[in-house]
Amino acid sequence: MDVGISTRCFGADALTLDRLERLRRAEFTQIELHAALPGFDYSNRSVVRDVVRWFGENELPAPSLHLPFEKNILSSNRFERQAGLDQFKRCLEINDLLRMQYVVMHLGDPHQEFNPVAFEHTYAAVATVQSFAGVRVLLETLDNDIATFARIEEFKKAAQLTDVGICYDTKHGELDALCDAVHIDDGERDWPRLIDRFVVLAFDGPVTLEFGEEKLAKASDLRSRLRDLSDEAADSIEEFRLKYKLPFPRLEEDER
Repeated sequence: MDVGISTRCFGADALTLDRLERLRRAEFTQIELHAALPGFDYSNRSVVRDVVRWFGENELPAPSLHLPFEKNILSSNRFERQAGLDQFKRCLEINDLLRMQYVVMHLGDPHQEFNPVAFEHTYAAVATVQSFAGVRVLLETLDNDIATFARIEEFKKAAQLTDVGICYDTKHGELDALCDAVHIDDGERDWPRLIDRFVVLAFDGPVTLEFGEEKLAKASDLRSRLRDLSDEAADSIEEFRLKYKLPFPRLEEDER
């Protein structure tokens, strides 16, 4: 399992080349740029050029990008929605210099209730990003009534947009459906159960550690823990479930 890390681990501290080097020295090769000010100042062309040059000089895989979410792109206020889309475009200018693997998008505010018009605004946001930058968009599961697995799947079926997927965030509910990527942003969790869900759902996408202002050592320790558990599960899922006292799934789940 290749576990990556988000630059969110530096909190509000400015994203510098020294801090990126810390990630590389910790042997993280998959990196997600967390576009939240004042951390990653994507509006500063000098900062952007430095980041692009650093990835090229170190021959690292292209990063993923977490789009800004200070503005609610599903707001009932059209000016706020437009401000959010403008932030997306400014942030995505980096894609002209360094192709992103995919981008992660937030839908709505915490605890925001669902309204059918949210699908229209979501369609507009995804279409704007894809037409502007041509990148794959992953919609992140959140603690509201809009960005649940079921709602996102409903949107995907209704919108019929290509290159749209789901990023499951471990802080927001359980992994109960297939997703395209995983964000881990809670340090205390039943890790064997999560690995078991990966096996049941045949998940093999990117896993990104998204700790807030945690120490990098904690991220490295968790990466090792997840890799060890993944190897155990790969050796024998039956023994893995017995060892960690996990319930055996129903037959139809195993056959997915």
